[in-house]
Amino acid sequence: MNGSTAIIIQARLNSQRCKNKMLRKFDDLSLFELQLNKLNKLAENPIYRVYCAVGEEPFFKILKNYEFVNLVKRDKKSVSSDAIEDVFNYLKEVKEEVICFVNACAPLLNISKLKKALELYDTLKLKSLTTVIEKKTWYFDNNNKPINDNSSCNTKDLLPLYECTHNFHIFKKEYFIKNKRYWKNQENDPYLFKVDFLESLDIDTEEEFIYIEKIYKALKDSSL
Repeated sequence: MNGSTAIIIQARLNSQRCKNKMLRKFDDLSLFELQLNKLNKLAENPIYRVYCAVGEEPFFKILKNYEFVNLVKRDKKSVSSDAIEDVFNYLKEVKEEVICFVNACAPLLNISKLKKALELYDTLKLKSLTTVIEKKTWYFDNNNKPINDNSSCNTKDLLPLYECTHNFHIFKKEYFIKNKRYWKNQENDPYLFKVDFLESLDIDTEEEFIYIEKIYKALKDSSL
């Protein structure tokens, strides 16, 4: 791989729809610790540098047990804001030019899938990459107009559409800082990297926390 890549996870306490979701018990650990344990496998490779961007004491305490993690302290604006440029205002402290932002709220993502995406990003010399799931069904816009052709009444005849899963995004730091977005929305910018449905599951609500934890417990004997 040419150069190194920053693998970043971030966390904060003030989740609105699922209280304390990052630190509450999820199976035997927390979502935060679960993701750190997975990324430890990547940290063994010197071409990857793992960062954790947090700004609150409970996270600092946990990170004392993870020596491979490079701590980036988020300021109050980064922790409390939803504006993308504020959330990522710490990127200036990250040395690497290629950023891989990993969603800590998707516990079913297989770490080998992330590794494969990172290798593909470099092999194809991509500008950006994001995760998607393929969908073949009928879609309508907010005016109830069809987005794709449903005239055949058979979804097997449809060309696929792709839904972003936000498992991880890979992008150039300089482009993000300058434009306040990850990519140009042109062909292969971003490159659409397909993941499985279970891997795509992302915890945003209390209900999602409960049922995804049940799925995780049922699958934890497999290689996640």
